[in-house]
Amino acid sequence: MNYFAFIRAHYRFLLFGFLMMGLSNFGQTFFIALYSNEIRAMFELSNAGFGGLYSAMTLLSAFVMVWSGRLIDDWSLQKFTLFVLVGLAIGCLIMGLSQHIIALALALFLLRHFGQGLSSHTGMTTAGRSFDANRGQAVSLVQLGYASFEGFFPLMAVALMALVGWQESWFLFAAILLLLAVPMQLFLSRAEPAPSTAQQGADDAASSRSDVLRDKRFYMVLPLYLAPPFFLTGMFFHQVQLAEARGWPIAALAAAFTLYAFAKVTVSLLTGPIIDRLSALRILPFTAIPLVLAFLLLIAQQDVFGRLTPFIYMGLIGINLGMAGPVSGGLWPELFGTAHLGAIRSLTSPIVIMSTAAAPVLFGVAIDWGVRFETISIGAVGFMIAAALLAFWVPKDKLTPHMGDNDE
Repeated sequence: MNYFAFIRAHYRFLLFGFLMMGLSNFGQTFFIALYSNEIRAMFELSNAGFGGLYSAMTLLSAFVMVWSGRLIDDWSLQKFTLFVLVGLAIGCLIMGLSQHIIALALALFLLRHFGQGLSSHTGMTTAGRSFDANRGQAVSLVQLGYASFEGFFPLMAVALMALVGWQESWFLFAAILLLLAVPMQLFLSRAEPAPSTAQQGADDAASSRSDVLRDKRFYMVLPLYLAPPFFLTGMFFHQVQLAEARGWPIAALAAAFTLYAFAKVTVSLLTGPIIDRLSALRILPFTAIPLVLAFLLLIAQQDVFGRLTPFIYMGLIGINLGMAGPVSGGLWPELFGTAHLGAIRSLTSPIVIMSTAAAPVLFGVAIDWGVRFETISIGAVGFMIAAALLAFWVPKDKLTPHMGDNDE
């Protein structure tokens, strides 16, 4: 089934996943980092201090998600969606009200847990478990929500900070979630497809979380699965410091997010059908190439491409994430089936979150100690190459097969 026929058949449910991924941006690092100067000034925090608090709340979010993420397997989708979006709205409200560091910590926890964690978990899990033959296309289309919102969220945040103030902007975000997102998503969630007979049969033999932890393939793909969120979280969280170190105008870096989002959307759409033909596991090692090239740009002490360097840097990152998003969405169903996909993703997502929790504080300490971004980039390139080689050697003879084109 091509994209257009697939969208016509499932447009309501695909829109549900699209919006869940988009709304996760309220809790994503790149978005919260746009407020970092205001937050550090108000609460008198250093780079390492704010990074440490942010990392601690992200880590706490990861531990809680081991429990909360598996609820999507047991609760109705409407109930779980309401739980996620109301929690995210409360996080926005507390961020707007926070006057004490304890309130700031609570707001960061809620934004990370219900935004970056459970909102994206909902979008990816439902796309992965609801389709089989067209899973790659479903995940690619749902991923567009994250990238599409990512393209205008920085401009929205900067504009609202200038117009109404940084804390007041969070009140508007809470209102949008409660008054618009909740009723719309509850309506769209009703369009969830029923699993096919073939898919139900395959799910009977699907792996549990304990099976996953005993499978060597899990540990062979995990380093490359974790590398982009770890390194990019560190870079995005300290993007203001990166821009200053490279001599990039902050406006140029913000504008480069538009190219980043365009590259991410375009590559994601191209990657989905390729996954359906070849498998996510076979494509996984090649996702490292654009990110390696992006970090190679930072190893040079001077910008190789002059004023275009931040745009090329962000464009390469967009290509990497455009490939990695659909691949990561299809990887676990291919390896372990869909019956326990919520539980499996509630295991893997916290591991990703823990890596993103470590990044801001580790990068912050390194920056405070005078470690240059060139040095950090050398380490990133070495790790990415090694992780890609390990993923390339994963056995490919035990992948869960597609059950036929039953998504029509």
